Amino acid sequence: MTCKGITEKTLVRLIAAAMAIGGMKANARNIETDPELKMRLVPILADEKVSYFNMINREKAASCPVKDRFDFSLDLEEPLKIKNPNIENRIRNSCIMGKWDRIAVEIFNYNSYEEFIEFELNNTTFFGQILFKINDEMIKILNQVEKDLIDNQAPGYKAPLANSTLREKSGMHGWGMAIDFDVGMNPYVLNEKSEGELDKVLIGAYDNIAKLMLGKNESDLRKLKIGRTAFGNGSIGDVYDILREESDAMKRYFLLMNDNIALQEFIETEWAVKNPDTNPPDFAAIKAQMENDYRILGGKTDTGNVWRTETREDPPFAPNSMGGTGDPATGFLNLRKEFVEAMVNSGFAWGAIDISGEPGDIQHFDLRLQGVGARVYDLLLKYK
Repeated sequence: MTCKGITEKTLVRLIAAAMAIGGMKANARNIETDPELKMRLVPILADEKVSYFNMINREKAASCPVKDRFDFSLDLEEPLKIKNPNIENRIRNSCIMGKWDRIAVEIFNYNSYEEFIEFELNNTTFFGQILFKINDEMIKILNQVEKDLIDNQAPGYKAPLANSTLREKSGMHGWGMAIDFDVGMNPYVLNEKSEGELDKVLIGAYDNIAKLMLGKNESDLRKLKIGRTAFGNGSIGDVYDILREESDAMKRYFLLMNDNIALQEFIETEWAVKNPDTNPPDFAAIKAQMENDYRILGGKTDTGNVWRTETREDPPFAPNSMGGTGDPATGFLNLRKEFVEAMVNSGFAWGAIDISGEPGDIQHFDLRLQGVGARVYDLLLKYK
């Protein structure tokens, strides 16, 4: 008896289970030559079959009962009939797919992630902008944000450009519970996933800016991983103010880079007042530092538009970075304070500070901190 209801994805997952418990080659018939392996494998296969049917397709479970546990293992051969199958990649992909399907089943009661995308997400408008494929919970909260801003600011209030909502199988974006605003002017400044080596270089540039322009010992961007409590009294307003101060300092830093007279005047006046007991920095050295920091952050240079093309890591402002403008002189925080506060006060997590382990995504807001969004986020972490 061979059950045709099992999907190829599930069969590949079963192959992974079989290989894990006995070093079995990908041919289910071979277990006949190993009674001990067969005895261990057969119950696992049967349990996987029942689990699959109960979770994904209860109707097929009734039409395809487990009558012979070993015969069910013959279903494992189906994926192997494909010419030159890449078993390792297919197993890896099946595990990724399984995470998204499982969350769709457990939280939203859909049979699959694809079904969730098709039937659960809806379109809406936000300050006149059409937003496609987002979760109803986010629609409700965005409506509240719009109402609050219009009531507290002005009827003609304009929100920043919404650049991204649904990105399938990509964090909270994958569930229609995240949105990015004005990505070109509000980049991911630090702590982006898999960019640890780049961060070591970026933070040096941020430190240089904070030291020269603000008289700090180091950049407050170093505190992002600590969380909101590292900024003033811990309010989102205090987080915003400190980040905005450094963003504005970055704008001026790179404007001075291109104006020798203004840079010299700054060193002799503002810098001297903040550092009365210190000799002024060498003009040529500061100029060279600025130009190097500009390149490090991804600014366009005379030698090309992309920095370190040999690596997949992308500096915040690099043209090859998502939304990169190639000009750090625009600063990294250009969302208005009242907008950020309205989003956060309505329930959104701000990517600049609220992404555990990876804060610094200035453009990003999502629902990981409350309601169904928190449940989704917990399972995204659980089913890595």
